[in-house]
Amino acid sequence: MMRDSVKRQYTREWIQYDRPQTMYDKSIQKYITELLSSGDNFAKDPAKLMEDFKKDMHTWITSSKLNEVSGLDDFKDRDIIIGVTGYLDDLHLMKNCVVLKNEYKYHWRLFGDSKFRKLDELVQGDNLILSMPFPFYGDVHPDMNKIIEVCNEKQVNVHIDSAWYGCCKDIKFSYSEPCIKSAAFSLSKGLGLPGNRIGIRYCKERWNGPVSIMNDFNMNNESLVWLGVKFISKFGSDYWWNKYGDVYEKVCKDFDLKPTKAIHLALDNDKPVGVRPLMRCLKNE
Repeated sequence: MMRDSVKRQYTREWIQYDRPQTMYDKSIQKYITELLSSGDNFAKDPAKLMEDFKKDMHTWITSSKLNEVSGLDDFKDRDIIIGVTGYLDDLHLMKNCVVLKNEYKYHWRLFGDSKFRKLDELVQGDNLILSMPFPFYGDVHPDMNKIIEVCNEKQVNVHIDSAWYGCCKDIKFSYSEPCIKSAAFSLSKGLGLPGNRIGIRYCKERWNGPVSIMNDFNMNNESLVWLGVKFISKFGSDYWWNKYGDVYEKVCKDFDLKPTKAIHLALDNDKPVGVRPLMRCLKNE
């Protein structure tokens, strides 16, 4: 399994065929180091910090110049999450929680194939977790319109995993469909914070679960929320494409790969592969 490392070279051997990695580079670790040595008192007003993060996160999502999403204003209930993975763990406590083929591999690692369903197998009352953008394609699922149509007709609850939103461009999506009951975003992939995961969950109707309890009892991690506020202010909404868009195109051309809308992902014979090491080579990052 080829992982990223300081020994990376600009060769085909450094294309990630097994487990594509999302973006991270020296700028992320440098800023974390600066923040942690700054002496900033992030805990001086925890309640304000939490509210600031939720507002800033919403602005980060909706102010993208490279993507366009709508319908989130209909979700009045908003909670802080420790990355989208925390949101997924919460959802998997529900009955009839299912996913489609080629979804985020985390579901498979937890449950094998037992949660997989075909579109025509969905039934009323199912809770479908659906990634948008969809990781296998680095884009909105090609059958998204049909999926939403079926879920609306069958009264299937849809929960949108938008973890990849911040590392993509040219995404246009509306969360306003009746079947969509919740959605979640995080900075893990969008701003290179997988080790300091923080994000937001949107709900039309809030349910009782770990995320709700953590928020109701003010148990969120203040240092992670603080990092989130700082990173949003520092890097903005479209950081990775603005920085690496030019070299992404070069990598795809040089290695005969098909581009996707995700900055770290390309297609080789219609299979997703990671190109982060190659881009970091060209940027010396």
